[in-house]
Amino acid sequence: MQKKYALWCSFLIWILFAFSSVAFAATADAAKPLRLARVPLIVRSSYADAEVQEMLEDRLDFALHVPLNDTMHYVEEIPQSEVEEALDEVLADLSQGKKRVKIKDAMQPLAEALDADLVVCPVLTDYREYIFYGGWGGWDYDGDTIRIESWASLELDGYDRAEDKNFSKSTSRFYHDGYSSTGRASYLAKDALESLISETEINRRVMRPVKERAQAAGASSALTAADVP
Repeated sequence: MQKKYALWCSFLIWILFAFSSVAFAATADAAKPLRLARVPLIVRSSYADAEVQEMLEDRLDFALHVPLNDTMHYVEEIPQSEVEEALDEVLADLSQGKKRVKIKDAMQPLAEALDADLVVCPVLTDYREYIFYGGWGGWDYDGDTIRIESWASLELDGYDRAEDKNFSKSTSRFYHDGYSSTGRASYLAKDALESLISETEINRRVMRPVKERAQAAGASSALTAADVP
């Protein structure tokens, strides 16, 4: 009887050890930080001033922010100088024998070149604003009436290694009416970026290691609790 009991206990210990090993392996794998390659804003319009560029950069940084990252090291951001240099090399390679290369086509090769898990590349493709007073700009208005004609176009490209796919979204905003703060090109650009951030789900993608570690920690805690008599 004692022999059977000892064998049964040994079997249970072996099972618990096996499950603990699996949980430990999962936790260790999840503990690897996500390597993020964040391309600085690419600007293709000479009308975009430094202020609007900084505003777009800040909004994108906020979307990619991971709480407690300095302590938990969920994400390792690759230096932007290194990302820019690698992107130039990738585009140069892709452009050989081609008239035009799209930025989105460089995302996966860039991820491979940098060993990145997530690549995010914002592009301000167009940005213009014209303010007219009185009858300027083809409008026959008297007095000091102010009209605005503005537009902003953005593109957000990237690559997600976990899903092994590129993502690319673009959108434009236009305004052609009387003066309004919501008609300014800077407002249109910000609104367009908000839309792209939502459509590409970059916050969900960058938060993936946080979720994975939480799940691994939960599995490990469950196994530890099962080991308690």
